[in-house]
Amino acid sequence: MAGVTLQDVAKVETSAGKKTRTRPMLTESWSGTWSLTYVFPVAGITIDYTGNIYGPMPLPLISPLDPRRAHSPVWSIQNIQVTKWMSSAIELFGGVKNLLNWTPSKNNPFLIARANDPFDKFVTYEADGSVKPVNDPGAGRWHNPYGLSFDPSYIYAPNQGMRVFAGMRFNIR
Repeated sequence: MAGVTLQDVAKVETSAGKKTRTRPMLTESWSGTWSLTYVFPVAGITIDYTGNIYGPMPLPLISPLDPRRAHSPVWSIQNIQVTKWMSSAIELFGGVKNLLNWTPSKNNPFLIARANDPFDKFVTYEADGSVKPVNDPGAGRWHNPYGLSFDPSYIYAPNQGMRVFAGMRFNIR
């Protein structure tokens, strides 16, 4: 089985008779999903391979100095599971989630801006209220070369890498 979703999502603003279309943050224009199952009936084994793929999406940056990517890459989460039927009531299973070990932190210096200062206690502000860049490593917690404040909104994908799992199911009929 496979599926594709195409989305034409836009924010439309009209000003002085001119329409402006912009894609909202964190919305991909396409995504896909798939599932492939193969059963070995004599052995009582089933193999399931599933996955999702997502197109690029605009990401929220805090300031013009923000070093993170403005758009996500195309990314995919893929999983595999093997199930062995021991009897009509008991099955053993195991597999791997996130086979590609993909996380959004790849090619990004950080994900959560100012994670070390969630209440912005060590942020310096300009007179107009904008965050002032402080590019002095010797300033300790006050060091803020990109002029950022705490912001967790950049998280757009799972943060867990590859994981192995196993288990047993009891089917009561």
